[in-house]
Amino acid sequence: MKLQFRKKGSSTYTTVKTVTSGSGGAVTAMATAGSDGYYRFAFVGTGTTAAVNASGDFVDVR
Repeated sequence: MKLQFRKKGSSTYTTVKTVTSGSGGAVTAMATAGSDGYYRFAFVGTGTTAAVNASGDFVDVR
């Protein structure tokens, strides 16, 4: 699972951190936001599970 960031005004996500899920599939990741933009989780998929990207959540840095 990847935590990705897209800067406001951009269309490209970049990977900030790669994390693994805990028991039961729960995922937790922390990152320091340095500029306004969107964060999302992206699952790259496996041999039995399709890849999927979450919709991005906007973070407004003050």
